[in-house]
Amino acid sequence: MVQVELTRKQGGLLSSFLPNKTIKKIRLDQLGQFVLEKVDGRRNTRDIIEAFVRQYRTNRREAELCVTAFLRSLAERHVISIVIK
Repeated sequence: MVQVELTRKQGGLLSSFLPNKTIKKIRLDQLGQFVLEKVDGRRNTRDIIEAFVRQYRTNRREAELCVTAFLRSLAERHVISIVIK
């Protein structure tokens, strides 16, 4: 399980009545936990995929699909931010 702190944008009439920060809990399986532990700001997606292939001895294409879909879902949930260099 991972806990993510979300900060609300200020603005609007009702925003003064809502808390500025909320905590979101997300339950992860073993594979998700492994990938999230590799997200550290220094590794890129290719590095994470290579680590996944080594750890779970899986087909590279399968790992690419699995890891990129998982990272995309984390970004959609605002758990991580993806930066394109």
